Amino acid sequence: MNRPIVIRICLILLAVLLIFLLWESVKDGSDGVKLVFVILMGGLGGILMVKFFIPWLGDLMGEAVFSSGEKVEQDEMTKAAACIAQGDYKGAIEHYERMLEDKPDDPFPVAEIAKVHAERLHDPQAALRALEEHLQSKNWPVDDAAFIMFRIADVHLTHRHDYETARDMLEQIIGNFPNTRHSANAHHRMSEIEQMQYKLLMEQRTKAGSSGAATA
Repeated sequence: MNRPIVIRICLILLAVLLIFLLWESVKDGSDGVKLVFVILMGGLGGILMVKFFIPWLGDLMGEAVFSSGEKVEQDEMTKAAACIAQGDYKGAIEHYERMLEDKPDDPFPVAEIAKVHAERLHDPQAALRALEEHLQSKNWPVDDAAFIMFRIADVHLTHRHDYETARDMLEQIIGNFPNTRHSANAHHRMSEIEQMQYKLLMEQRTKAGSSGAATA
């Protein structure tokens, strides 16, 4: 039981005890005193009900109905982050896989699995397998499919330095989702790749020229 619930229970018990003690002191008094006591306690009870009991009951019902899955997801994310901090990358992947089992329609866990494979385990092929298998596993909504495809392009570009395959994936996004923000983002990403390729070509030419001059 968490601390806020314990505090609220203690406050309610304290209020009940206080009312009981006050009643013991006025129960033998006149009817007028008893009436004033009942009115005051009714007002106080109403305030306590609105201030503490109703919000508490609402929180409990909301947590029971809506928060259980989010809590499980947050727990797995926290555990995965802890594993990464400790260098336990296989353990982190296992926690993300549990998230994926709980929410198979969410592309985020598989993207994190691919990220761990590519960035921590230095295994971009495993990252690509995870992403591609997930992409082919069902007919995804447009946003989710584009999200996974962009991650595939990023792995090819960043970790394999395979500009052509990355461009092919971006062209698929443009072809599959024309006139969408995903298509626009893919066009922008392709322009960045062209700039990267041009820069790389200029560097190679400069090195080749320097080598030729040194040889001469």
